[in-house]
Amino acid sequence: MNNPQTKYPNTTINDSFYSVWTDSRDWCYKCTKTNNKLEFDEKTKTTKCTQCGHTQTYPNPLDWTSLQTQKYIINQYMPGKYFYTNLTAQEIFKTYLREHTHIDWTTWLIHDYVLAKMKNDKPTQTKLKKTAKHIVKKMNYDPNPWKTLFKKMDEKNPEIFYQIPQIIYEAVEKKLKKTLPKKQHQFLLQSYINDLNNIYDYNRWKGNQVTCWIASEIIKLCVTDAEIKQYYITCFNYDPMIENLQTDILTGKKRNLDSQETYIQWELRLADHYLAELRAFAAVQAAYNALASKLGLHAIWPPTKVIEFDIATVQTVTQLINDPELFRLYDIATDLDAVDDQKAHWYAKHFIKKVKELIPHLISIEQDQAKYAAYIT
Repeated sequence: MNNPQTKYPNTTINDSFYSVWTDSRDWCYKCTKTNNKLEFDEKTKTTKCTQCGHTQTYPNPLDWTSLQTQKYIINQYMPGKYFYTNLTAQEIFKTYLREHTHIDWTTWLIHDYVLAKMKNDKPTQTKLKKTAKHIVKKMNYDPNPWKTLFKKMDEKNPEIFYQIPQIIYEAVEKKLKKTLPKKQHQFLLQSYINDLNNIYDYNRWKGNQVTCWIASEIIKLCVTDAEIKQYYITCFNYDPMIENLQTDILTGKKRNLDSQETYIQWELRLADHYLAELRAFAAVQAAYNALASKLGLHAIWPPTKVIEFDIATVQTVTQLINDPELFRLYDIATDLDAVDDQKAHWYAKHFIKKVKELIPHLISIEQDQAKYAAYIT
């Protein structure tokens, strides 16, 4: 079934959905231009967008410190990035002598070594082993504890991977306690969780499974509310992008995953889960996200391509595929959600069923327009 796009020449999705977004962590939220990185001026306590020129001053020293701390945490402890990045064995040894305590240095050695294991990065693992041997020799240490450490990290045990998010979480917590008063911690931790969600979405779009898994596990560690934690656990557990990742790494299994296709699968899995919980609104929204993604109107990234879930956009999408019945099912299910769980469940169930039947036969709007243009030519 092709999308009957040509039947609805006046039905369009706003062009802003296709805006290009920079992957920078320090982007301007008020800028409509691309590559909108912020500059930080320590003297004036001001940020400035390099594209639109928008400036913001932070007269309160605590606000500026909070901003800088958040920026430091993301840059210094970016999930999926080596702590001793781009350093030779000799340079890493120098950080042991001059910059870190024995415990801190060893902690980041573990982080980088296990991360290299997840990435199947043998050269980095060899480099870190070489550095450890150099330390043992230069400092006249007992080599046995180091041998035991590497032996544990080399075992085919998925539990070792949890060292990475745990180390990052503890480093972030330590930084917060060191630089900010306690009353600021929860606010900054929530901002950090928001950043991690963006990092997850961006790396999922890029297909970076390891970084996605690490970010998801740090989020679980940061969240203290049991209900919110369960929400994240459910979401991540249903994502095919990181499903069985640890086992696949240990067994050497390689999977070529398509970001869009796995996103569609993810949303349909969540739709079934929410339906089983009699959460019709959430179930319909997840299925709708899958449908809009298949049409090329919605994606997990960039933020400019996240389509709103409201009556206007759902109506537009159902018109694009010429299926008024789908809109009727959405309208009744979401309307009944707050007043009659059982009836809402019935309509949501049929909405999801219809979406699942449609998706295999749909092509994206861009593909449909290209076919139509070629036909006219």
